[in-house]
Amino acid sequence: MPSAAHGVTRPADGCDTVVCASFTAEVDLLMKRPGSVTFVAVLAYLNGILNIVAGVVLLVTRGMSPASQSAAAAAGVTTSAIISLVFGVVTLIVAGGLLRGNPVSRGLVTAVMVVNVVNGILLLFSLQLGQGIVEILWALLIVGILFSGRANSYFLGRPTR
Repeated sequence: MPSAAHGVTRPADGCDTVVCASFTAEVDLLMKRPGSVTFVAVLAYLNGILNIVAGVVLLVTRGMSPASQSAAAAAGVTTSAIISLVFGVVTLIVAGGLLRGNPVSRGLVTAVMVVNVVNGILLLFSLQLGQGIVEILWALLIVGILFSGRANSYFLGRPTR
């Protein structure tokens, strides 16, 4: 039974030994994920987990804060908690996509990093220079990693070396 790995169909069982060995080597090259992509995916997983934890903590403790004694403040905290939970789950899904070489996941991470750069620029204009510079440099680093030569080959399904 043929199987597909990264867009490549495996030859049927009983294939010539040389052909099978050649095919296996080719699939291994295609499936080799660059360490930099794994690094970004691990960071995304951590981010997603932290978002989920923060959302749960906000939901559990929302009534304990003196600031949330008004209905409007409590609604704001609840909304923030739900958004954090949703972003956490989406981030976990995207991180999994990065590990599988999904170009849509790479595009989503890139879009978020563009928003981070814009936010960093806004921070610079609000005289929060340190935070703005760190946010901009971090976003550029992540995008640089995701669009390096090896990462490009991986996300396009070409052999990486």
